[in-house]
Amino acid sequence: MDTHTLDGRTKANFGQAAKQLTLAGKRAVLLVSVGQRYHEGDKLRATVDLVNRSGFGHLTIAVADTLQRTNYLDLSAEEGYVRALREGDEWLERNEKILGRLTVPHDVLRWGQALHDPEYFAFRRRIEHAYENNPGYRRAVDSTIGKFIDRLTARDPSADVELAFGKCLSYLIEECPVIMPLWAHRGYDYIIYPQPMTAAMAETQRLFVTEEYPGKGGWLSLRFKKRAGVPEPAA
Repeated sequence: MDTHTLDGRTKANFGQAAKQLTLAGKRAVLLVSVGQRYHEGDKLRATVDLVNRSGFGHLTIAVADTLQRTNYLDLSAEEGYVRALREGDEWLERNEKILGRLTVPHDVLRWGQALHDPEYFAFRRRIEHAYENNPGYRRAVDSTIGKFIDRLTARDPSADVELAFGKCLSYLIEECPVIMPLWAHRGYDYIIYPQPMTAAMAETQRLFVTEEYPGKGGWLSLRFKKRAGVPEPAA
C-alpha cells in the first residue's frame, strides 16, 4: 500500500504495522483535536491524501471541539463551551478546501452529536464504574492525567494542579466512552489519530472493545515526514 502524499512538503503513513492490514473498504474515524497543529495545513492535506490512497469505504471526520472546553482552566464551563464550539466552526471553515480533497465517502461528526448518541450514557456509566472500582483502570487514567499535568506545570509552574486534575479527569471520562466502545459499537474499524493511544485509551480498548467488538476500534497512528525541497502548496 503506497501511503505517500501526492503533493506538498509532507508525506503521511500509518507506520510499519499497518502494512499488514487491509484498509480498503473499512470504516474509519479521523479524530480531530481542534487547535493541534497536526490537524492543519500541510499535515492535514497529507492525512487526506493518505486516506484517499488507503481506499477506506467511509470516513467520519470527528471534530472534537467542545470536548476541549475543560482545557480552558481560566474560563467558566459556559465560556469554555462557547469558545470551543466557535473554534470547531472556525476549524471546519478554515479547512473546507483541504477536506474537499477527500475522494472517499465521508461525513462530519461534531462532538456534541457524539454525546447525543442514545448509547453514550450507558457506555459512560461503565467507564465511571471502572474508574471507581477497577484499580488497574484508575491507574491508567491517573497516569494519563499525570502526563498532562507534567506538561502543564513545565509551561506554568504556578498552575492549579488540583483544578487541572479534576478537569482532565472530566475530559477523559467524557472522551473514552465515545472513542472506544461507542464507535466500535457503531461499527467503525479504525480510529485515525496523529499520536499513539494514551494509557487511558489503551486500557479502555482492552476492557470494553477487544472482546465485545472483535476487529473493531483499531488505532492507526499517523506518522509525518517532511519531503525535502518541495515548496508548500497553496491551501
